[in-house]
Amino acid sequence: MRIALGKSGNTIYTVDRVAQAADILLNRWPAPTGRKHIAARKACLRVLRGLNETRHARKAFVEAAAEADILVERDPFE
Repeated sequence: MRIALGKSGNTIYTVDRVAQAADILLNRWPAPTGRKHIAARKACLRVLRGLNETRHARKAFVEAAAEADILVERDPFE
């Protein structure tokens, strides 16, 4: 999936790994922390600890990015 970051949302990132999503959620999230953001952080960390499947983190990250209005394109398979 692709998200827009930066002061003007002009830097587009392709996020294709859970570790990358976790880094963005923990260190570079451009919006105030919301319920879906927290859920995505937890989902990514659970995957990185081997406690959950990648699909759960992906779904949570997409929902958080949509809530923060930084999602550039939706996955056609969702």
